Amino acid sequence: MRKVKYVFDTGPLLLYFAGDEGVRGFFEDVFRGEAEGYTCEANVAELYYKTCEKLGREAAEIRSASLRDSVSVLPLDERLTRAAGALKCKYGGRVSLVDAYTLAAAKILGGILVTTDSRLAELKVVQVKLVRPS
Repeated sequence: MRKVKYVFDTGPLLLYFAGDEGVRGFFEDVFRGEAEGYTCEANVAELYYKTCEKLGREAAEIRSASLRDSVSVLPLDERLTRAAGALKCKYGGRVSLVDAYTLAAAKILGGILVTTDSRLAELKVVQVKLVRPS
């Protein structure tokens, strides 16, 4: 049986580090080995700068290192970059470049995008689990 693949957008990553119960189950599935967890380098950069702005550089360093120990971080290689570029071209201002990378990763992996952004679900590019802060 194939494991489900979760591709995490930055919103759920921020919620996880904030201790939000609404996303905990996704990460517990990954930690138990019942699911595979992924995110992109672009999401790590977004997590880093948003954490740095609110909590400082040390917290950003700790959280980005912890994330790398928890899920697979996909490099922004040629395949992913072309797929993200094509999605950004198609949807223009409806998606940020970081979101285009995350959508592309979910599409390439055949994974489920875990996001807080309802606009990404509306695009119907990939299967989406929309989470809200609890």
